[in-house]
Amino acid sequence: MLAFVTTRPQGILPIAMAAILTVAAPTVAVPYFLAAQDRNESNPDSVSLLQEAKEAQARFERFREERIPPELAGYGRGCDDLIGRFCLRFEDGEDESEWSVPEEPIEFGMARVRVLDDLRDIHDQIPRDSWILGQRVYYMGEVGDWRAAENLIRRCGGGNWWCTSLLGFARHAQGNWDAAADLFALAKTQMADSGEGDFLSLELLLDPDAYGVYERAPDKAAAEERLWLLSDPLYLVDGNDRMTEQYARGVLVRLRREAENPYGVEWGDDIEELTLRYGAERAWERQRGLATGNLQDTRSIVGRHHPKSQEFLPPDEALDDPAQVAPGDWTLEQRRPWTGYAPPYAPDLNALETQIARFRRGDSLLVAGAFAPEPEDVVVDSRRQTRNPRGVDVRAQRNEDRGDQQARLNPFGRPVEVPQAFIVEEPVEEAPVQSGLFLIDSESGERHEVLGEGPSGAFMLQVPNGRYVVGIEAFSPDAKEAWRHRHGLWQDPLLPGLASVSDLLILEGGGELPDNLDEALPTAMPAARIRVGDAFKVAWELYGLRIGESASVRIGVDQGGTGVLRRLGQFLRVLEPGAPVVMTYEDAGPDVLGTVFRSVQLNLPDLEPGEYTLTVEIELPGREAMVVARPIIIIP
Repeated sequence: MLAFVTTRPQGILPIAMAAILTVAAPTVAVPYFLAAQDRNESNPDSVSLLQEAKEAQARFERFREERIPPELAGYGRGCDDLIGRFCLRFEDGEDESEWSVPEEPIEFGMARVRVLDDLRDIHDQIPRDSWILGQRVYYMGEVGDWRAAENLIRRCGGGNWWCTSLLGFARHAQGNWDAAADLFALAKTQMADSGEGDFLSLELLLDPDAYGVYERAPDKAAAEERLWLLSDPLYLVDGNDRMTEQYARGVLVRLRREAENPYGVEWGDDIEELTLRYGAERAWERQRGLATGNLQDTRSIVGRHHPKSQEFLPPDEALDDPAQVAPGDWTLEQRRPWTGYAPPYAPDLNALETQIARFRRGDSLLVAGAFAPEPEDVVVDSRRQTRNPRGVDVRAQRNEDRGDQQARLNPFGRPVEVPQAFIVEEPVEEAPVQSGLFLIDSESGERHEVLGEGPSGAFMLQVPNGRYVVGIEAFSPDAKEAWRHRHGLWQDPLLPGLASVSDLLILEGGGELPDNLDEALPTAMPAARIRVGDAFKVAWELYGLRIGESASVRIGVDQGGTGVLRRLGQFLRVLEPGAPVVMTYEDAGPDVLGTVFRSVQLNLPDLEPGEYTLTVEIELPGREAMVVARPIIIIP
């Protein structure tokens, strides 16, 4: 959980992050107020009336600040990060499963009604004042009265970027993200036409490394468009709430910049950055003095964020070439995310285990993927503690050469006319679950998809050769729970006369060997996790073999899994000297030209639990050997 703590005494204002962060919006370089002519200059008392409105707003926030409930929480440790006067703390060990926004004290609601009445009376006298309009919308939104807020906004006149932005703010809060996106786009145009400047800057949104990639991009507009496309939390949900949340935070900065805030400190760049990176606080607490328990010992205010907030911005390299992002490099949960956001439709968004493989169909790419929700804990080695894979931060593993990770030759074969979906298990929960496989063209942004039902199963989707982001998702709207997985992949055309091999596909053991990919896919394992002593199958396709051309096949297992593949090149490597060979055989050549499907059944009873790399090496007479590998996990 993430919280911001501020302390009144001199020195750093701690901001304990007791709830996981909420996604940040960038710096806004435009003036907060509209032009002076937007105020009713015919009223000679407009300045004094505005000051009266500000005093009423300040009285309410001071009243709320003084009565924020105390919390005897363990905020005494050091800061995870410092932003200006504020201390950020990511609290561990709290029960986040049942967390909800605490009920507001009755006196807060009564005081809010009064400040809204005061602001309304003053606004009636200076109806074109933008500051008062924004405060009224803000406090109406606190109680969810968005219908009244929208009616108020509509009276402020058309063609005004501030009115349009406030309407986008309201639509976003109500979950109408398509309408919000259209309104924010219109507001940007209106701002540019008025000479106000850029609506949204990415400088505070992106971490320094990612911002450096963005700054070096030859086409910044395209890079920004790609950022938002890849940041969308779920492609199964209409609209891009991650993007509109970012714009809504830009509006929130303007609303709070010249207003009193619950922290009780003057607005500064630090509060602006916190708002842009983590959004609005979900709850407030007063930090009780730990030494004596006396509330007067400290005036620290704790701003809490949603405990399920996560980092939805893609990895740094995705801004440059999303197809280079390897499996495992795009995770949602991080110990200390740079930004955070909790989608209201699925705040419980977890990892989806997948096994994704590429095959060739003519001049096209066929992607096959099996999936299932990732279990809470995975035992990797009986001699080690059970680990939770969700907590692993893989950002430090991005220094490898991406050009070698997914380099591949490409296959050919018969085309598949329609995307195919195979659902092999019934939904685990009673609530209906939507699922889908998505391929996003990293150059054009074009989206290809195949949809189905159920939290686990398998999909196939055919697209033109190219560079893509692949994603598999499952979503239960009723349970507000979702799972997803994303990474990059590509496939280039295969030169005439060359042979090639597909990715490996790990299948469940037992039964007859499949004769083709259509038969194999329904038995594909969502994760290549194999119990000690259990049999399993391995399948692949060969392309470009001549009639009667035989092949020598060697199947081996190396110690080490994903890390080995990262160092030596994902899916493309040779067996290390001394690696145990599981199987060697001669494969007779095909009778006709075309795709050759192969599968074998294996059993590895002598392997200790742990991570391994299964490698298939295929030698053709007079040709370069083809080697393909996939990580597997042996579990007790």
